[in-house]
Amino acid sequence: MAIIELKDVCFRYGKKTPYEIKALENVSLTIEENTITGLIGHTGSGKSTLVQMLNGILRPESGTVIVDGVKLWENPKKIGEVRFKVGMVMQYPEYQLFAETVREDIAYGPKNMGLSEEEINRRVERSVAFCGLDASILDKSPFDLSGGQKRRVALAGVMAMEPKILVLDEPAAGLDPKGRREILSGIKRYKEESGTCVIIVSHSMEDMAMYCDKVIVMSHASVLANGTCEEVFSNHQLLFDAGLDVPEITSIILALRKKGVEIPDNIYTVDGALSVLLPLLKEKGGRI
Repeated sequence: MAIIELKDVCFRYGKKTPYEIKALENVSLTIEENTITGLIGHTGSGKSTLVQMLNGILRPESGTVIVDGVKLWENPKKIGEVRFKVGMVMQYPEYQLFAETVREDIAYGPKNMGLSEEEINRRVERSVAFCGLDASILDKSPFDLSGGQKRRVALAGVMAMEPKILVLDEPAAGLDPKGRREILSGIKRYKEESGTCVIIVSHSMEDMAMYCDKVIVMSHASVLANGTCEEVFSNHQLLFDAGLDVPEITSIILALRKKGVEIPDNIYTVDGALSVLLPLLKEKGGRI
């Protein structure tokens, strides 16, 4: 069932000025509940504008945005209620930390929701666990933590509000491979246990292929493709034409196919490649 629907949404920056830029043009799409959807596209394709439509940061020039069955701008006075449903973590959220302790920082959102102290504590501890942090850091200053830990604290602060939709803009940007795996695995586990709809904006095709159920491709203010990882990453030429790449493992598979190795071209994860290549290597005595 769709939890987000956009119908013919248009938006321009600098309207009626010499610097007018078309950010979204007649964008229509649906995003299903209890899924992780990746949003990819080159810089300026409209990704960030689109996600800022989802909790009312930006208002469409025309068209309709529906979130959890509610038309966002039908009653502008109630737009604040939507922001409790749509948690947004922008790029480098660690710069938004402000409280004296990690516990206070994570609890800030739930307190503003008027929850009981007991419920706030439950949410703080649960979100910390999802983000791969030890509860021992709760009474530390967030400014004494490493960069990766700060990122997770900022994410935990949004998770603690238990939004129905969680929007993440490059959540693993700047982290080493181990840090990327830990934070993205925690997000996937959070989705599976909570049923939250997660939207991830990222330039990493590998992350999209590994953690997302569906992928939306943006190009020149429009939706170029919207489908499962297999459907999107199998359409290599469409991605190349949009100025995007395919996952590295897909590039290797395509190179092997050019050399005459008979393998499918719809492989986009390492596990998928292993399932095809290992039997082939065994059959050919260890050489392809």
